[in-house]
Amino acid sequence: MVDIGVCVTVFKRIEKVENLLRSIDPDFISTVYIADDGEWTNKKESVYNQQFPFDLEVYNLEFDAGLGAGRNRIVQEFDEDYLLLMDSDMQMPKNTPVLLEQLEADPTLGGVCGVFVENDRIYTSGCTDIYEESNSCKLEIREKKQIEYLANYPLVRFDMIANAALFRRECLEDYSWDPEYVIGREHVDFYFGHKRKTDWEFGLSPTVLFPHNPGGTDSFLSHRWDQNKYETATEYFLKKWELDKYDGISYSWIDTYDPQFNQHPPHSLYSRAKFKYRTDGIVALVKSIMKIIYNLI
Repeated sequence: MVDIGVCVTVFKRIEKVENLLRSIDPDFISTVYIADDGEWTNKKESVYNQQFPFDLEVYNLEFDAGLGAGRNRIVQEFDEDYLLLMDSDMQMPKNTPVLLEQLEADPTLGGVCGVFVENDRIYTSGCTDIYEESNSCKLEIREKKQIEYLANYPLVRFDMIANAALFRRECLEDYSWDPEYVIGREHVDFYFGHKRKTDWEFGLSPTVLFPHNPGGTDSFLSHRWDQNKYETATEYFLKKWELDKYDGISYSWIDTYDPQFNQHPPHSLYSRAKFKYRTDGIVALVKSIMKIIYNLI
């Protein structure tokens, strides 16, 4: 039987972390590792001191040390065979063992992720391919993806996968998260490093759905989306890899709609108008009708 740990970084959202901890399956997970680089509060103390049916290791890092530093610290400390990476605002699905089955079925895979469920939407945030062209790093899905079946479950290969993934220890030993990143570019750096330095492959398992509940206080969000931090991270990324440009192109896989593959007949104007009225009201319906008339004139 293999041992599996969990990697989580925490800044301010301790309530979300508590929900994550309650979702952990002790039959699958032996240890949860938390790297905390936020203020040490009484609430955090009470959560971390609870009794859980698994081991809990908490590392109190320097304030705002960052995602890269937190994940790197956990990689240095964990001794399990596999490490499950999750953000603090996620929960562990019941069928997470599917990720392990697929990793064990293909030794070329360094990590396999699931998809996110957020606000009644399923999406594959972070799953894309990496191209290095004209001294630039480009994130883009250029070719139609092939769905293969591995350990009897679907798998789609990408150069870069989502932040809800199970990794082999050997993959993380070959290249891990750079502790210099506070927020921004630590994700692409990890996979760009593997693209250049290792032969590991990565895949998406759409069978495994991770509940995702983002957001937070104004204080948290001001740190999370600090533009200066992102600019500093981008400059560091370019300098580190001797690149001139980073193109973080919008990408999507599951929630992309392509009409040429739609097999359903088009809706009638009446049914579309009825739907518009019921969902958006009479004003929106009138505006839509006026727009159609204008385009016909």
